Amino acid sequence: MKAKIIIMLILIGVFILFVIQNIEVVNINFLFFSFQISHVLLLFIVFALGVIIGMMLPAVLNNKKKPNGAENK
Repeated sequence: MKAKIIIMLILIGVFILFVIQNIEVVNINFLFFSFQISHVLLLFIVFALGVIIGMMLPAVLNNKKKPNGAENK
């Protein structure tokens, strides 16, 4: 458990260094929408979505339905 926390702290530190070095404004084009956003904010949003999906994915995969015949046994 301790190794997992250390690895997580290292990854967060690397992410923070990466964000600090990328502070310019970027253009985002998606379908008919176009807007400017800070690169830092974009990286934070993508990182947060990745963490949320990563936390939810094991729960979704473990909640697969049992086969119909397995419920009665």
